[in-house]
Amino acid sequence: MRRIRWCAVCMLLLPATGLQAEGLPNEIHIVVAVTAGSSLDARARVIADALGQRLKRRVIVDNRPGAGGTIGTLAVAKAKPDGSTVLFTNNSHVISPHIYPDAGYDPLRDFTPVTEAYVSGMVLVAHPDLRVASLKELVALARGQSPELSYASSGTGGLPHIATELFKQIAGIELLHIPYRGDGQALPDVLAGRVPLMMSGYVVAMPHIKAGKLRALAVTSPRRAAIFPDVPTIAEAGYPAYALDTWAGFFAPAGTPDEIVNQFNREIAAALATPTMHTQLAATGAEATVTSPADFAAFVRRESEIYGRLVRKLQLKPE
Repeated sequence: MRRIRWCAVCMLLLPATGLQAEGLPNEIHIVVAVTAGSSLDARARVIADALGQRLKRRVIVDNRPGAGGTIGTLAVAKAKPDGSTVLFTNNSHVISPHIYPDAGYDPLRDFTPVTEAYVSGMVLVAHPDLRVASLKELVALARGQSPELSYASSGTGGLPHIATELFKQIAGIELLHIPYRGDGQALPDVLAGRVPLMMSGYVVAMPHIKAGKLRALAVTSPRRAAIFPDVPTIAEAGYPAYALDTWAGFFAPAGTPDEIVNQFNREIAAALATPTMHTQLAATGAEATVTSPADFAAFVRRESEIYGRLVRKLQLKPE
């Protein structure tokens, strides 16, 4: 199994840290290569707070967005491998380098995987003025639309971008990609109706869906999201070949000593294993997970191969 559910390790991971934190620096930076307010950022802050309490250290979330996440990721690749800087990222870690080959780092060679943190999904939303109530209606409209409908994303190479492009191919429709520099810039235009569609993380879209300002058409995950029980999966909506989980995890710079990597793994896993953390993540549509560094490394290698083939198939290029 690629994941070990949080509950399976609770008894092993819950003891107090005591002397375990001695090898880590007093200040730890968690680099998140997306804008503040995104789903990834919001969950990073919840985990950082819990981790800081366990370690009795100052744990800072450092947002460094841009170029499909490559700017912040490169900063971590070049950071000292001493435990002071780690990367918290998602599938984009193995997507962006296939789109930005000159990013300056290799997602496998230049990082040491620490642990997976959670698995979630995304939701395809439409502005109410688009007058579509289902994915079927959206596809019918897109096929008869001239000029083509547009959709916003958090940036070229980001997970929402590739998720929408994959749907376009499976559904056989055309949509015009409008990339932004993060969800925070894309969302206002979607809420205003200037761009009618967006593939969004749950945290970003949820309040606007509940307020009726956006309409949820489908979720990307294989199963319905507990926070959107009435929203079908894309597979249920007529495209059974489509399923895309979003995962997130921690990476240290290559060369980080094993004892530091293992310590981070233990402490992050312990933070994720608490009922409080499980509840907090579940409220955002995420399921806490932990893996060993070796298992996470094997998973990331497989994901890199899969997304590399997908990027080539979709012929995605920098915009």
